Amino acid sequence: MRKIALLALFVFSVQWLAAQSLSQTTIKRFSFGADVFTDFWLNPPEGADLRAINQGANFYGMYNYPFGESDFSFAFGVGMGFHNMYSKSLIEDIKADTIRFTPLPDSLPMKRTKLGLAYIDVPLEFRFKSPSKFRLALGVKVGYLIDAKAKYKFAKGDIQKLKQVENVEKFRFGPTLRVGYSWFSVYAYYSVTKVFRKGKGPADLYPISIGFTFLPF
Repeated sequence: MRKIALLALFVFSVQWLAAQSLSQTTIKRFSFGADVFTDFWLNPPEGADLRAINQGANFYGMYNYPFGESDFSFAFGVGMGFHNMYSKSLIEDIKADTIRFTPLPDSLPMKRTKLGLAYIDVPLEFRFKSPSKFRLALGVKVGYLIDAKAKYKFAKGDIQKLKQVENVEKFRFGPTLRVGYSWFSVYAYYSVTKVFRKGKGPADLYPISIGFTFLPF
């Protein structure tokens, strides 16, 4: 996670430095924001016993290209996305040909497990912003997997990390939606691609993300 955080800081630092050499008008077209959401995992493995809240987050910077003097614009940029799936199941054979999720046995003093996924994303959006600051954005994003790992949390508080979960799809793609006012919006994302490669894990596992967008800059 530290490496991912440093990479995110580097990406946004490069964008910030690039903005310093641009005109004031161009600088105003840059926006930086964050999404905070929960993932609703569809088609989870049988017996996985998923947690109701699976918190995740996106961080991104985007350039807004306005269509003349209208209230519409096109935005593109780069960001990072983090998704988590909390369950009461063993994530077995993470480096084998096929990954399996099995229910936690009662004899195992384990509290929960987590599958964590991290992506570098390229978001694209068509945006509308009215003079009254109402916002609407329809878009898509394409992501590349940079980290996939599992974590076990035991009843006594001990944590075991299993790095490099295999057979996760390297690319992801899906539509996004934001509706809100001023710097605050409701956010939604639907993953068209499945998490695992075909035949290498739970076949149809994918997230729908619902949460909030904060756009302070």
